[in-house]
Amino acid sequence: DMQMAWIKRQIHPHVERIGAHEDPMAALAHQSYEMVRDSVLQIVDTSFGSGYLAIIGGVQINMPSPCDDHFLPCMFEVRRQGEDVQSLQWTFSAP
Repeated sequence: DMQMAWIKRQIHPHVERIGAHEDPMAALAHQSYEMVRDSVLQIVDTSFGSGYLAIIGGVQINMPSPCDDHFLPCMFEVRRQGEDVQSLQWTFSAP
């Protein structure tokens, strides 16, 4: 289908690097995140009014039972028209 074809085109330039990585599945997940992030950021539009737009992105980690699934946050930004992007990624850091 069209979605899978797009994914394959985006991953193809990175196949060698991903395959050579110590953990290829983790490298694939991070590369997949980056390609989706880049696509989302191309269509972000803050011209909807005076409010803020929050963008959170990351990697969903599905674990086998009985373990809980996890979300690895890779981006947390707040945007507003006419203002600099505010990164709030630090809020996910351990103290």
